[in-house]
Amino acid sequence: MNYTPTIDDAAWASIKGLVADSVSRCSGNTAYSDTDLYQAATRFVAWTQSSTALSLADDLFAPSVIEDFVAQGLPDYAPASRGNRRSILLRMSETILGERASRVRLKALPSSEPSRPYSDEEISSLRKWARELSSLRRTRAMALLGLGIGAGLSSGEITALRCGDVASTGAGVVVSVCGARARDVTVQRGWERAVSEAVSGGDDDRWVFCPERTTGGKNMVTNFLAKNLSADVRPNVQRMRATWIVGQLDRGTPALQLVKESGVRSMAALSRFVPFADAA
Repeated sequence: MNYTPTIDDAAWASIKGLVADSVSRCSGNTAYSDTDLYQAATRFVAWTQSSTALSLADDLFAPSVIEDFVAQGLPDYAPASRGNRRSILLRMSETILGERASRVRLKALPSSEPSRPYSDEEISSLRKWARELSSLRRTRAMALLGLGIGAGLSSGEITALRCGDVASTGAGVVVSVCGARARDVTVQRGWERAVSEAVSGGDDDRWVFCPERTTGGKNMVTNFLAKNLSADVRPNVQRMRATWIVGQLDRGTPALQLVKESGVRSMAALSRFVPFADAA
């Protein structure tokens, strides 16, 4: 089949053969379509090559490697999506390795409980991760951190944001979120520069995050993180948003204001973050 990957051309060129070989072995031998197999294998193989340097001959699809990938290589996937991706890869493992696909004890995936906010030390590590990227990717990574930790935006909201949605006012840098949770959020001090640099010189219609794209890019954040993995940190937008919410609780932001700026319907939706707040 003619599969178009969502990773960059250079990364795809280096793994295309491995992916095609693995899908060819599994095609028609599992309950999944070739498209499902390609999507799962592409992300998995890209991660293994950047993190483990295994080859197909090295039992690349060993269940233990798949478990590591599910735990470390899908930072922005919800538990259900991670479970589905694991199921596909394990079926591929059984087909490719046969009797050698000895099962490991599968770890229970976390439920959809609130994300743990980042500590100050972890935030410093995230900043270091971003600073060490190339110039263009550094701007994107800092924008991601600024909008996630500094304004509490979700992955979808970050992806949909355009330069015209960001304004510098007397109160600071204000982000106007569109969509189902439309609201205005003032970026926290310490993250204003990251957001301002991302929109600098851009037309109102230009995307703030990964501006060269031509579509909304459903998996834009996930793909960016996958291509910029670090052994030291695992950036996660859910945890970034949780960090912003808990920070608001710590600062004593009035309940009605917090409900409005976080884009939820009631304070009850935020109560699960209270145990993480300093005042809890």
